[in-house]
Amino acid sequence: MDYKKKLKQRLYYGVICIVLGVIMIIGVTSTKSENEYISAFGFAVAMVGVARIIKYLKITKNEDSIKKQKINETDERNLSIIQKAKSATFSIYLLISCTVVIITALMDMPDVAKWIGYSQFVLVIIYWICYFIYQKKS
Repeated sequence: MDYKKKLKQRLYYGVICIVLGVIMIIGVTSTKSENEYISAFGFAVAMVGVARIIKYLKITKNEDSIKKQKINETDERNLSIIQKAKSATFSIYLLISCTVVIITALMDMPDVAKWIGYSQFVLVIIYWICYFIYQKKS
């Protein structure tokens, strides 16, 4: 895929994040719901979109910055660091969430433990699906 096209897709992703964030905020305020978490999450999603658009504008300011960013994203060393960081994040999340499942179960909060366990299960299933897809591609 052409790198400029890839950057355009990131711009569209940022716009979609802003729209979804605004929809969440408007949805909470229009229904007169007292759910602060959804409006806060909507604000965070919108800010992610704003940050992506700002990053896009900085990168596409001139050809040199586009080339520099492309090199940063395709450099083997950087790709290796990204993969190691993702792997560590996955492992740490599972370790922490397993600990939280045990603690919440001991604190007689079985519903919380159950939903955290479900999130762990879904994460591991997604991992294995991705693993088999990438294994077939290589």
